[in-house]
Amino acid sequence: MTFKIAVTIISSLIIFANAYSQNINHSKNGNEVLELKTKLLNSKTFEKSPEINTSVADSKKSPGLALLFSLILPGSGHFYLNRMDVGKYFFGTDVAGWLGYATVSVYGDDVMDDAKTFSNEHAAVQDVNNKDDDYFSNVGNYANIYEYNNYQLTIGAYTSLYNVDQNYWNWDNGNNQNIFEAQRKSSERIYNNRIIFGSILIANRIVAGISAYLIAKNDPKKVSSLNIEPELLYKKDLSFDGVKVNLTRNF
Repeated sequence: MTFKIAVTIISSLIIFANAYSQNINHSKNGNEVLELKTKLLNSKTFEKSPEINTSVADSKKSPGLALLFSLILPGSGHFYLNRMDVGKYFFGTDVAGWLGYATVSVYGDDVMDDAKTFSNEHAAVQDVNNKDDDYFSNVGNYANIYEYNNYQLTIGAYTSLYNVDQNYWNWDNGNNQNIFEAQRKSSERIYNNRIIFGSILIANRIVAGISAYLIAKNDPKKVSSLNIEPELLYKKDLSFDGVKVNLTRNF
């Protein structure tokens, strides 16, 4: 009986010693793991996140569209290309051309209106606003409608004869006829200046279109830098919580 009690006591001591030893080792291992996580989290390895650099090419502007826009409105093609430092000159030229064309047209109309009024007062021309330019040219070249019709009969131009009742004129004197003719020719010269401004408008569109086309054609694609930076997230107990991705684009 005494032997059994002794064996039981010795066995209990051995089991207690092993359990105590395992508990100490587990505690040490846990402290080591916790210390290792803390060192890793505070180390420079976790301070620096890996970065992925990529290049993204912006779409290139269309030379065809730049040309088309410039033909419609000089300067708009350069605006499309973000090059108004050049386009402003074409746009300004177009504005000046239209202003010149409009000014010449209005001035020419005023001079011709004065001539028509003068013919009504001194040659009895009626319904001046419904007569064409050829009619007023004949009014300036012939003293009256009879002289004009007689000449047309002489040369056999029967289709060019005027109806006396509808197209009558008769100058009161030759001096007033000359004044009218001078006014009429002056208005023609003024109208002819519209050709100059019209040519400027056309030429400006052609040059602006070529300029915009070449700028778009020779402009290299713009490249922007895209940085992708992933970041590891941890909870307070140092357990993994997820991944955060930061995107940064540099132009």
